[in-house]
Amino acid sequence: MPNVPLYIIGLPKDEPVNEVLMSKIGGALEKLQKVFPNVIESKVSIKTQNSEGSRKFYEVTTTVNAGKNSLIYNDSGWDLLKISDEICRKLESELSTKENKRQRESIRKKE
Repeated sequence: MPNVPLYIIGLPKDEPVNEVLMSKIGGALEKLQKVFPNVIESKVSIKTQNSEGSRKFYEVTTTVNAGKNSLIYNDSGWDLLKISDEICRKLESELSTKENKRQRESIRKKE
């Protein structure tokens, strides 16, 4: 199963958080690809708001392009790692809802 291309927009490439985001969200996408095999690409767009001293406020939009379906998740906050954890949780919750829909028993098979 090929890896899903993941693009992170809005952070410098030498930022240490960039590598952590790639591994966390990339892992969640690999899990998601088991249920959505037609995932084409994923894009994480990060916008920084006015900073207070050393802190920055981040607005993160994650778009997963899966053929006809497109999954879009938004989150914002002061800590980019917490935001990435929340987005991974949302992606994995999509995984569980899709699996539950598959495992339903047919009405015709009930006696």
